[in-house]
Amino acid sequence: MQLLRAILPRGKGSEFMKTIKDDGAIVITCYYGYGSASESIQSKLKVNKIKKEIVMAILDDENAKIAMDELEEKLVKINTGVAFTSQLEYKGESNLQNESNYQALYVIVDRHEGQKAVAIAQENGAKGATLIHGRGSAKEVKSILLNMNVEPEKDIVIMLVKNDIAENIKDAIYDKMNLDKENKGIIYSLPVMEVRGLVEQS
Repeated sequence: MQLLRAILPRGKGSEFMKTIKDDGAIVITCYYGYGSASESIQSKLKVNKIKKEIVMAILDDENAKIAMDELEEKLVKINTGVAFTSQLEYKGESNLQNESNYQALYVIVDRHEGQKAVAIAQENGAKGATLIHGRGSAKEVKSILLNMNVEPEKDIVIMLVKNDIAENIKDAIYDKMNLDKENKGIIYSLPVMEVRGLVEQS
């Protein structure tokens, strides 16, 4: 089984979800997020946040390949999206068959800290990232206000980075954001099997 993620311009999620569903997806969901490109790209576009939709789906290996081939044609047309897959039951194996030269890097930190993680990543070679807002649920960080549980808001950062710069990015974020301290956040990565779309990094 594979986990497929497609990061798309806002408004394109439904079209891609239909394609993935027709290709045999078992589960599909869609989130709103924001793309965060480098400062040079931001200045050219005169924006610092680009609205995105993040589609996630679970497919078997055969259908994942079919879906990626179909999504590639759509990604060429919109010219501003990327799709990638990872093994759903990845257990830390090295030398996975058909592994690409990329990793999917995830950072989960407190709200408003995500942009700091993105900046650190870009300083170390990352070209862009996608930011999703979420909520934490750990008991030790909940508080009570007017008899209601108040759960801390979180930033979830997703980055697609080449293997040769992934460790430097992870180390830099871990050190500069003090992720060794309790409740400061978490960083992890998954190997990517296939990538389609605009992802070239130098």
